[in-house]
Amino acid sequence: MLKMIGQSKSTTLLFVTLLMAMGLQLTLHASANQFLFDMDEIKDPGSLAVKLEDTRAPVSQLLASQLSEDIQWLLVGYDGASDPSPKLQEALLAELNRLLQAGSLYDAQVFADIELSEGTQALIAQNPKDGEALVRLNRSLLAAAYPYELASLSEQQDSEDSRGIAACRENLRLIKLAREKYRIANADADPQWLSELSPEYLEKKVLLCPADATAGDPGFFLIEDAVDPTLPCSYLYEMCPCKKADQETMRMQEGDMTPIVRCEHHRLNLSVSGKLYRNGPERTIYNSNKTAFSALSDFLRDLRAEHGENFLKTQMVRKEIKAATETLVLKHLPKMLNRMEISILEQAKPELEAQLGKGILETQMGMGILQQVTVQVRDQIKEQLQSQLEAQLGAEFLKTEEGQDIRQQLSVLFPEAPVQLGNSKVRVDFRKK
Repeated sequence: MLKMIGQSKSTTLLFVTLLMAMGLQLTLHASANQFLFDMDEIKDPGSLAVKLEDTRAPVSQLLASQLSEDIQWLLVGYDGASDPSPKLQEALLAELNRLLQAGSLYDAQVFADIELSEGTQALIAQNPKDGEALVRLNRSLLAAAYPYELASLSEQQDSEDSRGIAACRENLRLIKLAREKYRIANADADPQWLSELSPEYLEKKVLLCPADATAGDPGFFLIEDAVDPTLPCSYLYEMCPCKKADQETMRMQEGDMTPIVRCEHHRLNLSVSGKLYRNGPERTIYNSNKTAFSALSDFLRDLRAEHGENFLKTQMVRKEIKAATETLVLKHLPKMLNRMEISILEQAKPELEAQLGKGILETQMGMGILQQVTVQVRDQIKEQLQSQLEAQLGAEFLKTEEGQDIRQQLSVLFPEAPVQLGNSKVRVDFRKK
């Protein structure tokens, strides 16, 4: 009898221990679940979908490599401008929550340029492998990487729709459609101003962002010389006369995701390819609307405002211009040249295969043709970059000692072909690339 009582106590103790363990696991699971995303916490699913499909940003590249094949197909099929389908939104939610629990998303190199809070850095130091801490870490990392798309754990949710973002997205979608119709009617040329789209292709009210309290009057968000002269317009148009050259250069660097219309009220961009996405911490990819030449232009404009039109006659100012040119432009030219060359060649390859046959580029003849095209593209890009630099600095400056030194530095950067500043001959129309 005593033996049976002892066995009964042992069984009861084991049962209680199992219940306690199960209860602890359920508590931990529930605790971790409270940090997962819900649908309301995906603030801008359209922008998130665009960024996950556009893998130029290191963090998007990291996430895209871990996405399931099903959602990758959904992302490819999304037009980037309309509201994402319920199926895509549900897939985004499921994938995000799976990634939160699958393992640490932290990579020091990927998140090097993204500002992380002290709390997030403390979680990184803990290096959690699972449970609540892992989910909290990954949730904090994603919110830091996509602040306009995903809600952070501490964020108080207010309705962005009440500030007009839904209506602003619709405005930009309509501007996209109007631009496409305009280009069809005008041999692929863009309008000089968005007001040229109205009234034939667009109602003028579409040019006003609901969050713009000035109703399109020039103000904080619109830069000098970029204000539409015809109609009130809340949006910054990257193809207006004062920005067009820089925008075309940027497009050769960044491709079809380069913004063409921006809403600074909502940090919302319409890209050349017609996709909508928000700004983000990946500054050089999603935020900046300045190329090296644009930054130099702003610097020169400020100098003129400070020193007057005779600033070139002052040696001290000429030295400042030379130093700024070296820092803002010359230092970046080799990288710009390489990125532009790669971008154009990637677009040229399908055209060559279409003309000469699929697989031709893998043959010796095809490699020779591609090499010839590469040389031509490189020379043409050099001419364009050099011509644009001359336009920024001016012929008078280039005759000075400082200007001659800039010429010499260009000849070192571009040794394969002689520097011919002022040569406007361009054999390829980059605007159609």
